[in-house]
Amino acid sequence: MKLALMLRHDTNIKEIAPMTPKNELEKYVEYGVSGTPELKRDEKRHWLGEFRERVVFALTYDQIYRKEAVKIVEEKCKDNRVDKIIVSNKVNQTISGKYMDVAHTYHKDYKTIDLQEEKGEIALVLASQDAVNEKQVLLEKMPSIPEKFYQAKSKKICKAHMDELHKTAPLFVDDFEEISLFDKMLGVKCSVCNGDKK
Repeated sequence: MKLALMLRHDTNIKEIAPMTPKNELEKYVEYGVSGTPELKRDEKRHWLGEFRERVVFALTYDQIYRKEAVKIVEEKCKDNRVDKIIVSNKVNQTISGKYMDVAHTYHKDYKTIDLQEEKGEIALVLASQDAVNEKQVLLEKMPSIPEKFYQAKSKKICKAHMDELHKTAPLFVDDFEEISLFDKMLGVKCSVCNGDKK
C-alpha cells in the first residue's frame, strides 16, 4: 500500500510522492556518523587492504618465515606490474625489515598494515595500482633450496654442484658462482663439497 503525505494548502489538497527508502540528506547524515560504505570490505581485509584483482602475488604467514621467501619476493618484484609491497604488522620486525629492503632495492612502495579485523592467513601482498586479475597469486608449494646449498650460499661451487642446483633449485642459481679455472689455480674449493666432507 502506498504511503502518501497529504498537505493542506488553502483549500486545495496536494499529494506528495511517496518517500524513497533513504533520501540524500539521510545518506549524508549516515555517512557522517558511520563513514562512507566500503566496497568489498571482507575481500580487502583478506588481501591486506587491497582488492583481489590488484594482487600480483601473496605469501601466507607460514611461507613468509621460510628462508627462501625473500628470494621469491625479489624475483616477483621484477614483474613491472608490482607497484607496492604490503606486509601485515603481525609479521616479526626483523622479517618485515627484509621486505622493506627488497622494496627499496626494486623501487617499490612499502607499507605495513594493521587490520584489526584481518581475515585469513595472508602476511604479504605484492600489489599493482591497476587491476591485473592474476589467476594464481599463492604458491601451493614453495620452491626450496637444499640445505647443503643454503649453508654454502653466496660462495663458489664446483660444476657438478652447479648442475645439481640447475636441476633441483633453478630459482637460486644466481646466488652462486661456478669455480673457474683461475679459481682452481688459486686453490678455491667448492664450499658444498667441503660442507659434505664435514
